[in-house]
Amino acid sequence: MIEKLNAHVHSIFAPYKSAKTAKELEEELLQNLLEKYNDHRRNGASEQEAFKLTVDSIGEVSELMESLNLQYNVLEQAINMDYSRHRLLDSDFRSVSVHDGKFNSCDLSRSDFSHSDLTNSTFKNSNLDHCIFENANLTGTLFKSANLKGVTFKNSIYNKTHFKSCNLSGLIFDGETFKQTIFEGSSLRKASFRDATLINVQFRMSDLKKIDFTGASMDKLTYNFLHGAKVDLGGVTLI
Repeated sequence: MIEKLNAHVHSIFAPYKSAKTAKELEEELLQNLLEKYNDHRRNGASEQEAFKLTVDSIGEVSELMESLNLQYNVLEQAINMDYSRHRLLDSDFRSVSVHDGKFNSCDLSRSDFSHSDLTNSTFKNSNLDHCIFENANLTGTLFKSANLKGVTFKNSIYNKTHFKSCNLSGLIFDGETFKQTIFEGSSLRKASFRDATLINVQFRMSDLKKIDFTGASMDKLTYNFLHGAKVDLGGVTLI
């Protein structure tokens, strides 16, 4: 009879097997029903009676699963969006969550990404002229051959952020914290990292002329990277 109850529960969830929450709910429901079945048996019910009482206690699972599946689909669409090849000038992306988003080959001039979560998103060959990235999560974000003229970066997360073949000349990163960030083949001429914290940051084949690290703190790996490039590290603190 236990096997019959197991099969019954499995048949209820069969139409929703593609939903990521279905397996968890099925296991939890089955455990609860087994406890109820055993309670009925201990109270003197026959196997058939215990099975019927247990099955009758099941609510409308289909309605719950359809609701959860819809929520998952909406969430999946929200976090895997492709904005590539669009003109999105002056767009308001404040406080959005766009994981693995694609903003490639599009014009995002003067757009605002403040307080947004852009984890693992890509900005390839995009125009980000005077965009705002304030309090943004740029974990794993890739900026490749992007126009970053006049961009504001402030209080953002740069864990494993990758700037490749970008012009970052004159940009201000004062007080920011960089962890495993990569600057590759990019121009950082006259960029400012005053009072910034840099941990395991790489500057590969980049133009570092007149870059300012006054008051910055960095680990030895980052320090040696910059020292080898003959960057002025006076006033830098090793951590």
